[in-house]
Amino acid sequence: MKTTRTRNLWLAVTAGLAFTLAAGLTLPAAAQEEKTPNMPARNPWLADSVYPITHINSAQTDSVLHAGPTKGRKLTAADVMTLPTVFTSDPTIKKEGGETILIGSGVNGIRKIIATGESFKEVSFLPYPGYEATAAKGTPEAIRAVLAEADAARRSNDEAKILALSKKMDELGFGYKTFGDGIYNLMDKDGFHYALFGSVNIIKTTDDNDPKKPIRLVKAKNVTEDLPPDLAKSVTRIIGIGMTYDGHIVAAAPGAIFLLDRDLNVKGTITFPGEAVDNGVAVDEKGIYVVTSVRMLKLVWTGTKLSYDEADGGWQSEYNTMSEADSKAAGSLSRGSGTTPALMGFGDDPDKLVVISDADKNGANLVAFWRDQIPAGFTQKPGTKSARIADQIRIDFSKLTLEVSPQVLGYGVTVINSTYPKPAGDIWGNAMTAGLTRPAPLGMQKLTWNPETGAFVKSWANKEIDHTDLVVPVISAKTGMIYAAHKVSGDYQVVGLDFHTGEVKARWIFPDDSRVWNAFASTPTLLEDGDLLIGGFFAIKRVNVGDGK
Repeated sequence: MKTTRTRNLWLAVTAGLAFTLAAGLTLPAAAQEEKTPNMPARNPWLADSVYPITHINSAQTDSVLHAGPTKGRKLTAADVMTLPTVFTSDPTIKKEGGETILIGSGVNGIRKIIATGESFKEVSFLPYPGYEATAAKGTPEAIRAVLAEADAARRSNDEAKILALSKKMDELGFGYKTFGDGIYNLMDKDGFHYALFGSVNIIKTTDDNDPKKPIRLVKAKNVTEDLPPDLAKSVTRIIGIGMTYDGHIVAAAPGAIFLLDRDLNVKGTITFPGEAVDNGVAVDEKGIYVVTSVRMLKLVWTGTKLSYDEADGGWQSEYNTMSEADSKAAGSLSRGSGTTPALMGFGDDPDKLVVISDADKNGANLVAFWRDQIPAGFTQKPGTKSARIADQIRIDFSKLTLEVSPQVLGYGVTVINSTYPKPAGDIWGNAMTAGLTRPAPLGMQKLTWNPETGAFVKSWANKEIDHTDLVVPVISAKTGMIYAAHKVSGDYQVVGLDFHTGEVKARWIFPDDSRVWNAFASTPTLLEDGDLLIGGFFAIKRVNVGDGK
């Protein structure tokens, strides 16, 4: 029960925090975090590792309890090990036979890497079925050749040459149609790896849990094969996959959500005609959280069907958005929300929420929905679409919906600016010209949910962080820091910001001005020994950041 004394104490602390921030001061560490925050319950169907699924856990919080690095420095070439790839986002991780194994699904296929101790060695590469010819073009030599041209163009600041390399990247397998291949992937408890490829296909692979064996194909499934012809035509791509707490695979696509068993047999389908799904899904023990171009939904699996009916434990709510035509004209990459939903509130936390960015025509808001029952006596707030919305608050720096998911730790949530001020026209062009020959998306902001007042407060804003690479930052509860990709004068860094104040506390500056150090569309994975694992174009990178080594 929330007592008047507790509420008054919270209001006093909040008022003091507002004064402190306004004065440009910071709070003592003890006042910033009273206890270790509750984390999502571990999904027993996922591998027990630091990164078993895209966004770290089923709740998609992008936060961990273990420590990240704290001592910034200029890195040397010896501090960064690389393995060539055309483009790979985030390898998943498992332990087998005393070895740390990375499975990296990229645009052309899947790599197995041993990363035990100081190792970083490729064991095998498996092209996606039907991608063999394209994968054969993406040799280490071909990748290094395009990298050399990109580096030369960067050093001369020749935008025309930078943009022209988009065609060569397309020839190696990276383009608008293949960009999403491999990004969403997961490792299950038995060591099977699942990833998306070829727009509508899911691939299941294994190495038989033998560190020495190459990965092999178990099954590839075109999910449209089991659909009626009219519906199959509308499902043009799968966006994301997740794992339920009863061991089912969830696949999200425009206009439809699929539930499959781990042998990739479709068990259930629910459709949303005319609604786009451009993001991944979040999952907890009670449901699946999906955002479409017009609605936020909680889906439940009844054992026979997927449902958002309240009688089954689901729900739906509209949120503020603009038309698809207006969104496209404004330069948005997504229809409606651009963010994968992130869950907030676990264990004995009083409020359980799911947060997204909306697509309000007057500027993006962070929107929180009640995950379970709407609290008794709650009154719908002005400007919101329903009483299901617990609160919404304007994000200071973004006119369009965010394209990078919120990061959540406790009741704190950070968001980053992902709107290119002067878009280049394609994914490669934006990634390689922003912050160099064109302005970069700048800004990160933290908002904090106040369970006593039932509203968000703005904690801090850092307007300097360069988010050209659209990297999802990761939060370490142990160090109280959030790790983000950044650029200074066009060159790459990883920065650690104080999660409580937004101050940059550490910088890891890459050895030179090469484009190989990019982290495009990845997450800086915190390995157990404190090293950083970073994806992106040209190479997967393992970074020895120096703490305790």
